[in-house]
Amino acid sequence: MSDPFSYPPVRLRENSHPAHQIDESASGMISIFKCPKCNANLVATNSATNKTYCCVNNHSFDMAKEGYLNLLLAQHRRSRNPGDSDDMIRSRRRFLKTGYYHFLANSIVSHVLQTGDNQKVLDMGCGEGYYLQQLRQASNQLDLCGIDISKTAVRLTAKRKMGAQLAVGSAFNLPLHNDSVDIAMSVFSPISVTETARVLRPGGRLIMVGPGERHLAGLTAKIYAQNVPHRGNNIDNSLALFSPQGQLDIKDTISVKDADILDLLKMTPYYWHAQPEQQDQLKNLQRLQTDVHFTIKSYQLK
Repeated sequence: MSDPFSYPPVRLRENSHPAHQIDESASGMISIFKCPKCNANLVATNSATNKTYCCVNNHSFDMAKEGYLNLLLAQHRRSRNPGDSDDMIRSRRRFLKTGYYHFLANSIVSHVLQTGDNQKVLDMGCGEGYYLQQLRQASNQLDLCGIDISKTAVRLTAKRKMGAQLAVGSAFNLPLHNDSVDIAMSVFSPISVTETARVLRPGGRLIMVGPGERHLAGLTAKIYAQNVPHRGNNIDNSLALFSPQGQLDIKDTISVKDADILDLLKMTPYYWHAQPEQQDQLKNLQRLQTDVHFTIKSYQLK
């Protein structure tokens, strides 16, 4: 049986995009994001009603009404609607809103704030914005940025109105300049090691959050004949660019009730592994007790 939380191997790339200097004479607002076509700065037009971002080569991108840019080019999509399905995203949003993983969010916030809050933080695979929202509630000083390959996820993040710069984009082709963020984080999301290193400033930090060996064992017991330990979410097999700084294991037991059980199933890849009768069994459960096991691994750019 394959591990439903195994991540694809990171793609190492020989070439990184050159850094671009910000044009201080530009009168519009400069985005943290770069043009995905030519890598130049994206600057907002002057008109108060026209929320279009343009580069010096006249490539333009309209700001969605919710407040995000779509910088995912057609050639970088693997499907018409890449990323998690809308149903998975909305199930995750409902489940996280109940607070079952609030203790994980607190630990992520603590890791980010270890070096203060005067930092630019990038969430790679931000999903519907739950963890970015927890960071904003912890500090108004953090400069938050989020990308996700799913347009639905980024739209829901933007609706939180937390003052983060958001874009639809891929973690394997980050639409940001070199040396532009202090902290990059990934919560249950695959990354490109070289792309992450490219956008981090010298000495910048990478925070990787993933499942521990016993994560959701109570749920998987209702789907699989035997438990298969997770391999987590880390870059331990590709450390040429980063130095490990430590690991925190977070373990607890949660009691999930009623409709939250089906949301928990749907927000994970386990939903696609569960047989229809297993899905029905979980749908009809009134309470599910399960272990939760997270690992938070910290790395520093060499």
